[in-house]
Amino acid sequence: MGKAKQQVDQSMSTVQTAVSSLQQALISAEKPENKTKIENAISSLNVACQSLSTFQD
Repeated sequence: MGKAKQQVDQSMSTVQTAVSSLQQALISAEKPENKTKIENAISSLNVACQSLSTFQD
């Protein structure tokens, strides 16, 4: 496996950890506008992971 692929895989793992943390934050968020911001961030991070999942070295 190439170095770039290793770095992409590590980055995806970090992003997935961030998504999990944001999902926990979403549960405890009270203001609707904050829930929306968190949901948007989760969606963006998931799109990034989907894009990177096709990375080939």
